[in-house]
Amino acid sequence: MINKSILKKALSIIEQRHKQSENFAYANLKKAMSFEDFKQNYTKLKEIEFENAKNEAYGNDKKIDTKKLENEQEKILLSHNINPLSLIPHYTCTKCDDTGFVNGKMCVCLKHEINNVLSEESGFNHKLMSFDDADLKIFDNSEKMKILYRTMKKWCNEDSKYQIIVLCGQTGVGKTYLMECMANELIQKENIVYFASAFNVNQNLLKYHTTFDNTKYDSLNTLLEPDYLFIDDLGTEPILKNVTVEGIYNIIADRLEHNKKTIISTNLDLENIEQRYGERIFSRLVNKRTSLCFYVENSDLRLKK
Repeated sequence: MINKSILKKALSIIEQRHKQSENFAYANLKKAMSFEDFKQNYTKLKEIEFENAKNEAYGNDKKIDTKKLENEQEKILLSHNINPLSLIPHYTCTKCDDTGFVNGKMCVCLKHEINNVLSEESGFNHKLMSFDDADLKIFDNSEKMKILYRTMKKWCNEDSKYQIIVLCGQTGVGKTYLMECMANELIQKENIVYFASAFNVNQNLLKYHTTFDNTKYDSLNTLLEPDYLFIDDLGTEPILKNVTVEGIYNIIADRLEHNKKTIISTNLDLENIEQRYGERIFSRLVNKRTSLCFYVENSDLRLKK
């Protein structure tokens, strides 16, 4: 389950939409009820609908036809310049009627809002790139990048046994660009995604260690619960004693245990990863049964016009 504060924020957005739709329809009904001809017709129609519902509940097949009254109601509304459809709530999401759930399961609209809230909280709230829009001609090794992009797109669209993706390479070679495309693809597939810099991940871990009320686990659950966790620029965050290395290890280990995917970009090579984070983290990042590691080579895209 996604952490309660994130879920609460996302649900409040969905609930607000629901209320707006209901209130708009109610306001139009209230206006229509101010006309006596509509009020009489509407009241009679509701009485018949209630009677039909009661008969059905008692197993009585008798049903009174309401078509004539419905047609009359529409004519009355139009005579008062009121659109008949304006009396019916029009929800943004037709799958769940802006409740956030369908048959007890989280609706795609709620997942979308959760992703928006996660994006805001991580500070990474600009529009993500997509595989379809990616211009691979900007890369020196465009053919190799095409292969890598196809491989990563395939990984995003299948239930791969590989739970960890590590993208190594110098600054500015396109690692974040690729991760954005992956995150976008996964969000479109109705997954919950958290995309954050290693610095922000470190801040979440620090907050977990320095919070002593009932919100203590919120910052940690934000890293543990999403279907996919993207950590950008691992190695640029400061190493905080008893926080960073232990925290990153626990995140990786917990997500592996619960079959959740983690995607990491880093400027470090594998040897430097082991030196900086130790053998426990290193062994999980290079485990051939659960991880894929790629070295991205290009000239610095930031220097190109």
